[in-house]
Amino acid sequence: MDTGKYLTMFLAESREHLQALNLAVVRIEEQPDDRETVDEIFRIAHSMKGMSATMGFDGMAALTHQMEDVFELLRQRSGGLEREAVDVLLRCLDALSAALDAIEADGAEGLAPAPLIALLQGLVRARTPDQQIARRGGEAVPRAPHEVVAALAAGRAVLHARCELSEDVLMPTVRAYMVLTAAAELGAIVASAPLEQDVEAFDGRVVDVWIAAEVEADALHKALTAVPDVALVVVQESAAAGAPAAAQPAAPAPRAATTVRVDAERLDALMHLMGELVVQRTHVEILAAQAEVPGLSQAMQELTRCSHSLQAMVMQVRMIPVEAVFLRFPRLVRDLSGKLGKQVELKLVGQDTELDRGVVDALGDPIVHLLRNALDHGLEGPQEREAAGKPATGTIEISARHAGGNVVITVSDDGRGVDPAAVARKAVARGLLTDEQAASIDAARAIELLFTPGFSTAEATTDISGRGVGTDAVRAKVRELGGEVVMTSEPGRGTTVQIRLPLTLAIMSALLVNAGGRPYGIAIDRVDRTVRLADHTVRSAAGRRMLVMRDSLLPLHDAAGALGHEPEDDCEFAVIVHGRERSLALAVSGLIGQRELVTRPLPPDVAELAPVSGAAVLSDGEIALLIDCDALTTDDAAPALARAA
Repeated sequence: MDTGKYLTMFLAESREHLQALNLAVVRIEEQPDDRETVDEIFRIAHSMKGMSATMGFDGMAALTHQMEDVFELLRQRSGGLEREAVDVLLRCLDALSAALDAIEADGAEGLAPAPLIALLQGLVRARTPDQQIARRGGEAVPRAPHEVVAALAAGRAVLHARCELSEDVLMPTVRAYMVLTAAAELGAIVASAPLEQDVEAFDGRVVDVWIAAEVEADALHKALTAVPDVALVVVQESAAAGAPAAAQPAAPAPRAATTVRVDAERLDALMHLMGELVVQRTHVEILAAQAEVPGLSQAMQELTRCSHSLQAMVMQVRMIPVEAVFLRFPRLVRDLSGKLGKQVELKLVGQDTELDRGVVDALGDPIVHLLRNALDHGLEGPQEREAAGKPATGTIEISARHAGGNVVITVSDDGRGVDPAAVARKAVARGLLTDEQAASIDAARAIELLFTPGFSTAEATTDISGRGVGTDAVRAKVRELGGEVVMTSEPGRGTTVQIRLPLTLAIMSALLVNAGGRPYGIAIDRVDRTVRLADHTVRSAAGRRMLVMRDSLLPLHDAAGALGHEPEDDCEFAVIVHGRERSLALAVSGLIGQRELVTRPLPPDVAELAPVSGAAVLSDGEIALLIDCDALTTDDAAPALARAA
């Protein structure tokens, strides 16, 4: 069989299995009596072994087979596994992950499983005969299950078929499924061993099946013999005293698959085409508004309605739960807390919150940085925590929630918090502050210093942190995604980092404005309202223009000047926008209206020169830059605006 065409699917499914196994093994270490997780571990291990053997990756198959023996211990006893055993299992999972990377790179697994198999064998004991029977399926001495007895008592004819697979069978799971399928085509399955829902966990050589049918035994024998890798078939009429006891009630027929695995590149292409459709729809809407053709307006409304529905569906298809990122963190926390000698409880909240696949793919590394910082710098050791009146076990919580057109990811800990004095001392040593400035530093300024490239408060560099590539890398990556990072901290109580990101990177709703003779876009979720400047008072305070509103006094910025154009003195409108730190009024020469924009990222050097975060091609071919409201409202925006001017 040519397995090459299944390689992509094998890699994707195997990585999903490994991620689930990592999570399940860590969970079972914390909750040894969680039988549901134990069953999940056993099922996933079976699946991985069968997939690896089918694809011809013998090293992976051998290793997962031996891991299965250790997982079987979880079924046989309460109390879970020792930490040393869990460490060995996690080493095996890392080896399997490395093998998948090697297969993807050059087609060869590059796995030498013997050392790991030896470690696994040292963790298990020999099976009893009953355990061997339960593991491999079938039984030498037949006894009658009550389902067969009931069928016979009702006057139904029941045929019992025992199929023995060949010794060199590579895919027992597949062959067992084919045996049951072939039998089901000739009659209703009364009982089977293995059960139909347990076939994926089967790795034995004997399959028993009982069917209620009017067909002759020869017909059943012929159908089952035709299944590949079936070495021997014995068919006989079942009797109450002669039916194997290992059989169990038959499971309902498996439900047809309701999902389809689609290559990510196809989804990207679909989104690109959807973006083009949005641009052209906007163009047609403008033309339709100018034309006086009977019925055109109504037809345009229907087209707009349908395209909006299609757009929403395409965007929904690209949405995946943020759980895809969160699943890696329990293993990370377990490993790092062990290295640091700290006791940590990890809480994951809102794992079903959905995000665009592109955002989810890029979100992992920033959260890993924050998690490492929380473990290394934030949380204290058990003795220090108890001395401070805290529980010995620290808590880290990672949560996700929707907020309008954004998703908010929060990483918080109950550790020591940010010490402004310690940050100031490091900043002075680095030449970032003078002694006078350090003496008056506050918490907000100290936190901002933590985002300085290369800055670290660690006393020594380790493989966990201390190289100064954490928080600044987080902010750079999140801003690249069109989001922002906010950190708050209370000494002795802990630190919270909040990441706010757009739900999708591809299509956004924006208010188009005129500034400096060209169009600019402002994300609609950042716009509070628009006003006519003539209807409000503008005053000067400390050399800055302020817009007097009924309920507030806002800084008034000239959009053209802020964006690098000649300042405009005849602006008619102001757009009230909110950013990371405060709100402000942005004076513009005109309002174009709300549009759906297909956004594109800007080169880093362009984004650094002006407060813009992306670009979009309008229906007439003109390019509109997207205004970065966070950059406009931060205290460090002035240098960037000066460079842009």
